[in-house]
Amino acid sequence: MTESEQEAPNATPPPKSKAGPFKGLRNKFLTGLIVALPLFVTILGISWIVGGVDTYVIGLIPDAVRVNPWINFILAIPGLGLIIVMISLVILGSFATNFIGTSVIRAGERLLARVPVVSNVYNFFKQIVATVAQQSDRSFKEVVLIEYPKKGLWAVAFVTANLQGAPRDVLGAGYVCVFVPTTPNPTSGFLLFVKRADMVVLDMTPEEGAKMIISGGMVSSNNDALVTPIETTADHRQIVAETLDEFVNPEIPNAKN
Repeated sequence: MTESEQEAPNATPPPKSKAGPFKGLRNKFLTGLIVALPLFVTILGISWIVGGVDTYVIGLIPDAVRVNPWINFILAIPGLGLIIVMISLVILGSFATNFIGTSVIRAGERLLARVPVVSNVYNFFKQIVATVAQQSDRSFKEVVLIEYPKKGLWAVAFVTANLQGAPRDVLGAGYVCVFVPTTPNPTSGFLLFVKRADMVVLDMTPEEGAKMIISGGMVSSNNDALVTPIETTADHRQIVAETLDEFVNPEIPNAKN
Protein backbone atom coordinates (compact mmCIF):
# COMPACT_ATOMS: atom_id res chain seq x y z
CA MET A 1 0.00 0.00 0.00
CA THR A 2 1.53 3.34 -1.08
CA GLU A 3 1.85 6.39 1.15
CA SER A 4 -0.78 8.26 -0.85
CA GLU A 5 -3.25 5.43 -0.36
CA GLN A 6 -2.61 5.44 3.42
CA GLU A 7 -3.30 9.19 3.61
CA ALA A 8 -6.44 8.96 1.47
CA PRO A 9 -8.86 7.98 4.27
CA ASN A 10 -7.70 10.94 6.38
CA ALA A 11 -7.85 13.39 3.49
CA THR A 12 -11.65 13.72 3.57
CA PRO A 13 -13.33 13.76 7.00
CA PRO A 14 -16.48 11.69 7.45
CA PRO A 15 -19.64 13.57 6.62
CA LYS A 16 -21.38 15.10 9.61
CA SER A 17 -24.98 14.30 10.23
CA LYS A 18 -27.00 17.30 9.17
CA ALA A 19 -29.66 18.41 11.58
CA GLY A 20 -33.07 18.81 10.06
CA PRO A 21 -34.53 22.30 9.80
CA PHE A 22 -37.09 21.53 12.51
CA LYS A 23 -34.75 19.76 14.95
CA GLY A 24 -34.08 22.88 17.04
CA LEU A 25 -37.76 23.78 17.04
CA ARG A 26 -38.66 20.25 18.11
CA ASN A 27 -36.17 20.30 20.99
CA LYS A 28 -37.52 23.62 22.22
CA PHE A 29 -41.05 22.27 21.97
CA LEU A 30 -40.22 19.19 24.04
CA THR A 31 -38.37 21.28 26.63
CA GLY A 32 -41.37 23.58 26.93
CA LEU A 33 -43.64 20.56 27.24
CA ILE A 34 -41.56 19.14 30.10
CA VAL A 35 -41.78 22.46 31.94
CA ALA A 36 -45.46 23.16 31.25
CA LEU A 37 -47.00 19.70 31.75
CA PRO A 38 -46.62 19.48 35.58
CA LEU A 39 -47.94 23.03 35.93
CA PHE A 40 -50.91 22.26 33.68
CA VAL A 41 -51.80 19.09 35.58
CA THR A 42 -51.55 20.95 38.91
CA ILE A 43 -53.82 23.77 37.75
CA LEU A 44 -56.26 21.27 36.23
CA GLY A 45 -56.44 19.26 39.47
CA ILE A 46 -56.99 22.34 41.64
CA SER A 47 -59.65 23.64 39.25
CA TRP A 48 -61.43 20.28 39.35
CA ILE A 49 -61.49 20.22 43.16
CA VAL A 50 -62.58 23.84 43.51
CA GLY A 51 -65.20 23.46 40.78
CA GLY A 52 -66.65 20.35 42.39
CA VAL A 53 -66.93 22.02 45.79
CA ASP A 54 -68.47 25.13 44.25
CA THR A 55 -71.05 23.12 42.33
CA TYR A 56 -72.10 21.17 45.41
CA VAL A 57 -72.17 24.09 47.87
CA ILE A 58 -73.78 26.62 45.52
CA GLY A 59 -76.37 23.99 44.61
CA LEU A 60 -77.52 23.94 48.24
CA ILE A 61 -78.55 27.60 48.07
CA PRO A 62 -82.31 27.84 47.39
CA ASP A 63 -83.54 29.46 44.20
CA ALA A 64 -85.46 32.10 46.16
CA VAL A 65 -82.15 33.64 47.22
CA ARG A 66 -80.91 33.88 43.63
CA VAL A 67 -83.57 36.34 42.52
CA ASN A 68 -81.27 39.30 43.07
CA PRO A 69 -78.81 39.67 40.15
CA TRP A 70 -76.06 40.84 42.53
CA ILE A 71 -76.36 37.61 44.47
CA ASN A 72 -76.07 35.62 41.24
CA PHE A 73 -72.95 37.63 40.37
CA ILE A 74 -71.40 36.84 43.77
CA LEU A 75 -72.32 33.15 43.54
CA ALA A 76 -70.52 32.95 40.18
CA ILE A 77 -67.15 33.86 41.74
CA PRO A 78 -64.76 30.85 41.40
CA GLY A 79 -63.79 29.34 44.73
CA LEU A 80 -66.73 30.83 46.63
CA GLY A 81 -67.98 27.38 47.62
CA LEU A 82 -64.59 26.45 49.07
CA ILE A 83 -64.48 29.71 51.03
CA ILE A 84 -67.97 29.03 52.40
CA VAL A 85 -66.92 25.55 53.51
CA MET A 86 -63.80 26.85 55.28
CA ILE A 87 -65.75 29.60 57.07
CA SER A 88 -68.44 27.10 58.07
CA LEU A 89 -65.82 24.75 59.56
CA VAL A 90 -64.28 27.61 61.56
CA ILE A 91 -67.72 28.57 62.90
CA LEU A 92 -68.48 24.94 63.72
CA GLY A 93 -65.17 24.54 65.53
CA SER A 94 -65.78 27.71 67.54
CA PHE A 95 -69.25 26.52 68.44
CA ALA A 96 -68.01 23.06 69.46
CA THR A 97 -65.41 24.45 71.84
CA ASN A 98 -67.78 26.47 74.04
CA PHE A 99 -70.07 25.15 76.76
CA ILE A 100 -73.30 25.35 74.77
CA GLY A 101 -71.80 23.68 71.72
CA THR A 102 -70.30 20.86 73.76
CA SER A 103 -73.66 20.20 75.40
CA VAL A 104 -75.45 20.16 72.05
CA ILE A 105 -72.90 17.76 70.53
CA ARG A 106 -73.13 15.39 73.48
CA ALA A 107 -76.92 15.42 73.27
CA GLY A 108 -76.71 14.66 69.56
CA GLU A 109 -74.30 11.78 70.16
CA ARG A 110 -76.63 10.29 72.78
CA LEU A 111 -79.44 10.54 70.25
CA LEU A 112 -77.34 8.82 67.55
CA ALA A 113 -76.39 6.07 70.01
CA ARG A 114 -80.01 4.93 70.05
CA VAL A 115 -80.05 4.28 66.29
CA PRO A 116 -78.60 0.77 65.69
CA VAL A 117 -76.79 1.13 62.36
CA VAL A 118 -76.07 4.86 62.44
CA SER A 119 -74.45 4.64 65.89
CA ASN A 120 -71.97 1.98 64.75
CA VAL A 121 -70.99 3.92 61.64
CA TYR A 122 -70.66 7.21 63.53
CA ASN A 123 -68.59 5.73 66.35
CA PHE A 124 -66.33 3.93 63.86
CA PHE A 125 -65.44 7.05 61.90
CA LYS A 126 -65.27 9.20 65.02
CA GLN A 127 -62.69 6.86 66.55
CA ILE A 128 -60.60 6.89 63.37
CA VAL A 129 -60.68 10.69 63.08
CA ALA A 130 -59.87 11.13 66.78
CA THR A 131 -56.95 8.69 66.56
CA VAL A 132 -55.53 10.38 63.48
CA ALA A 133 -55.90 13.80 65.10
CA GLN A 134 -54.09 12.66 68.24
CA GLN A 135 -51.30 10.99 66.27
CA SER A 136 -50.96 13.78 63.70
CA ASP A 137 -47.88 15.19 65.45
CA ARG A 138 -45.88 12.00 65.00
CA SER A 139 -47.72 9.80 62.48
CA PHE A 140 -46.01 9.29 59.12
CA LYS A 141 -43.09 11.41 60.28
CA GLU A 142 -40.54 8.61 59.99
CA VAL A 143 -39.65 6.96 56.70
CA VAL A 144 -37.96 3.62 57.31
CA LEU A 145 -36.61 0.56 55.56
CA ILE A 146 -37.80 -2.87 56.66
CA GLU A 147 -37.00 -6.34 55.37
CA TYR A 148 -40.22 -7.26 53.61
CA PRO A 149 -41.64 -9.57 52.27
CA LYS A 150 -38.64 -11.75 53.16
CA LYS A 151 -35.10 -11.43 54.44
CA GLY A 152 -32.82 -9.73 51.96
CA LEU A 153 -35.60 -7.68 50.33
CA TRP A 154 -36.22 -4.17 51.62
CA ALA A 155 -39.31 -1.98 51.38
CA VAL A 156 -40.00 1.68 52.12
CA ALA A 157 -42.51 2.11 54.95
CA PHE A 158 -43.95 4.73 57.29
CA VAL A 159 -44.12 4.53 61.08
CA THR A 160 -47.70 5.35 62.13
CA ALA A 161 -47.76 4.80 65.91
CA ASN A 162 -46.40 2.76 68.77
CA LEU A 163 -48.00 -0.64 69.10
CA GLN A 164 -50.85 -0.68 71.61
CA GLY A 165 -53.72 -2.86 72.72
CA ALA A 166 -53.92 -6.64 72.45
CA PRO A 167 -51.06 -7.00 69.89
CA ARG A 168 -48.71 -5.25 72.34
CA ASP A 169 -49.76 -7.59 75.13
CA VAL A 170 -48.79 -10.56 72.96
CA LEU A 171 -45.65 -9.25 71.24
CA GLY A 172 -44.31 -7.12 74.07
CA ALA A 173 -42.66 -3.72 74.09
CA GLY A 174 -40.40 -2.31 71.39
CA TYR A 175 -42.79 -2.78 68.45
CA VAL A 176 -44.27 -0.05 66.27
CA CYS A 177 -47.04 0.01 63.69
CA VAL A 178 -45.64 0.32 60.18
CA PHE A 179 -47.58 1.00 56.99
CA VAL A 180 -46.09 -0.44 53.79
CA PRO A 181 -47.74 1.25 50.78
CA THR A 182 -48.05 -0.33 47.34
CA THR A 183 -46.73 1.10 44.09
CA PRO A 184 -47.99 3.16 42.32
CA ASN A 185 -51.11 3.50 44.51
CA PRO A 186 -49.93 4.41 48.03
CA THR A 187 -53.48 4.49 49.43
CA SER A 188 -53.43 0.70 49.70
CA GLY A 189 -50.86 -1.35 51.54
CA PHE A 190 -50.11 -3.54 54.53
CA LEU A 191 -50.05 -2.95 58.28
CA LEU A 192 -47.06 -4.63 59.93
CA PHE A 193 -45.81 -4.78 63.51
CA VAL A 194 -42.03 -4.39 63.43
CA LYS A 195 -39.40 -4.06 66.13
CA ARG A 196 -37.85 -0.63 66.07
CA ALA A 197 -34.42 -2.23 66.35
CA ASP A 198 -35.00 -4.15 63.08
CA MET A 199 -35.73 -1.10 60.93
CA VAL A 200 -33.52 1.54 59.37
CA VAL A 201 -34.67 5.15 59.64
CA LEU A 202 -34.09 7.05 56.39
CA ASP A 203 -33.10 10.70 56.10
CA MET A 204 -36.18 11.43 54.01
CA THR A 205 -39.32 13.46 54.49
CA PRO A 206 -42.73 11.75 54.18
CA GLU A 207 -43.28 13.66 50.92
CA GLU A 208 -40.03 12.32 49.48
CA GLY A 209 -40.94 8.79 50.55
CA ALA A 210 -44.36 9.08 48.93
CA LYS A 211 -42.83 10.42 45.70
CA MET A 212 -40.41 7.50 45.59
CA ILE A 213 -43.23 4.99 46.03
CA ILE A 214 -45.56 6.61 43.49
CA SER A 215 -42.81 6.96 40.86
CA GLY A 216 -41.55 3.42 41.34
CA GLY A 217 -38.16 4.64 42.53
CA MET A 218 -37.55 7.12 39.70
CA VAL A 219 -37.91 10.11 42.05
CA SER A 220 -36.13 9.73 45.39
CA SER A 221 -35.96 13.33 46.64
CA ASN A 222 -37.47 16.76 46.14
CA ASN A 223 -34.44 17.79 44.08
CA ASP A 224 -35.15 15.05 41.54
CA ALA A 225 -38.61 16.49 40.90
CA LEU A 226 -37.44 20.07 40.41
CA VAL A 227 -37.00 21.46 36.93
CA THR A 228 -33.59 23.13 36.75
CA PRO A 229 -33.67 26.40 34.79
CA ILE A 230 -32.07 25.93 31.38
CA GLU A 231 -28.68 27.61 31.18
CA THR A 232 -27.85 29.91 28.30
CA THR A 233 -24.44 28.36 27.69
CA ALA A 234 -23.81 26.49 24.48
CA ASP A 235 -22.59 23.39 26.33
CA HIS A 236 -25.81 23.08 28.30
CA ARG A 237 -27.93 23.62 25.20
CA GLN A 238 -25.94 20.91 23.45
CA ILE A 239 -26.50 18.48 26.36
CA VAL A 240 -30.25 19.17 26.38
CA ALA A 241 -30.48 18.76 22.61
CA GLU A 242 -28.57 15.46 22.64
CA THR A 243 -30.67 14.12 25.52
CA LEU A 244 -33.95 14.99 23.82
CA ASP A 245 -32.69 13.60 20.52
CA GLU A 246 -31.83 10.28 22.15
CA PHE A 247 -35.24 10.22 23.84
CA VAL A 248 -37.17 10.91 20.62
CA ASN A 249 -34.93 9.02 18.20
CA PRO A 250 -33.33 6.14 20.14
CA GLU A 251 -30.59 4.26 18.34
CA ILE A 252 -31.54 0.78 17.17
CA PRO A 253 -28.94 -1.83 18.11
CA ASN A 254 -27.06 -3.32 15.16
CA ALA A 255 -28.66 -0.79 12.82
CA LYS A 256 -25.51 -0.58 10.73
CA ASN A 257 -25.49 -4.32 10.21
